[in-house]
Amino acid sequence: MKYSWLPSRPKLVVIIPVSIIMIIGILMILYAWQLPPFFLNRVVTNDAYIQAKTTLLSSQVSGYVDKIYVQDFENVKRNQALIKIDDRIYKQKVQEALANLKSSQAALKGYEKNYQLYQANVYEKRALILSTEASYENAKSEARRNAILASKGGLSKREDELAQARFKSARANLIQAKAQYQKAFEEFEAYKISKAELKANIQRDYAILKQAIIDLDYTLIRAPIDGKLSEIGSKLGGYVKAGDGVVFIVPKIRYVIANFKETKLSKIKVGARVIFSVDALPKLKFEGIVEEIAPGMGSEFSPIKVNNATGNFIKVIQRIPVKIKITDPKISQLRAGMSAVVSVYDD
Repeated sequence: MKYSWLPSRPKLVVIIPVSIIMIIGILMILYAWQLPPFFLNRVVTNDAYIQAKTTLLSSQVSGYVDKIYVQDFENVKRNQALIKIDDRIYKQKVQEALANLKSSQAALKGYEKNYQLYQANVYEKRALILSTEASYENAKSEARRNAILASKGGLSKREDELAQARFKSARANLIQAKAQYQKAFEEFEAYKISKAELKANIQRDYAILKQAIIDLDYTLIRAPIDGKLSEIGSKLGGYVKAGDGVVFIVPKIRYVIANFKETKLSKIKVGARVIFSVDALPKLKFEGIVEEIAPGMGSEFSPIKVNNATGNFIKVIQRIPVKIKITDPKISQLRAGMSAVVSVYDD
């Protein structure tokens, strides 16, 4: 008996299944890498998420939560009251600031009355100077005449001395009157300057009152937009500090952010048709259009920049965010944060 070491020819029942498996494997690789014959007119990514301009509402004042007007996950309207912080202290601050403002305003009114008194005092001292000047001139003339008469023997020495004494007294009175006028004038000028300070006090007290009113208004937290609340983070009677977050609000306007490879960017245009699905609703398809393309790659917006000029370099295909406007009427079924698979068509 002769033995052959050559392998036997494979049978068709083996060749055909193996060939089919190889073809399927190749097609799966081409599909996974988005290569022809697949995706000739579209670009697909599963790096996409439903997003919304979610707002974290924070308390702008400190205090204890007095009332909660809403429930978890409730739909709310703009300016709707959500949470109220105990406002008794803030009401007292408003009253105190208002009292200080009224006091400053009263001081300014009193200034106007005192202004007239200071001005009248200056006028009085100036009139006193005129009066003492006249007395001084008379005493001066009398003293001069008496001195001449006394030198000729026409007047006694005693009368001359009395005239000289009256002259010196009139001169002293004039000096005193001028000093009093100068003092009154300087006090008047100083008082006029105080008006600016009184006005500044009014402006300061008004600013404090305005701030107190703002703080009082902040004790009531309102919804800034229409939307749906998250779980409320504060509890009735709990203490919150200024800056503490109390609840998230998600607006009704939602969109998709899809991160496409930079090598596919040439096929994506603003206004292009989009079909996408979400993992939570796999049987549904949603429509949209490309609204914006980010001005830079995601790495450009990272707080930690990578320096490719140092060390070994390995080229990595980066992704660029694309904003997609949802035009589908089923948008109400979408929730922010859902994962999506997005197809952009190059029609």
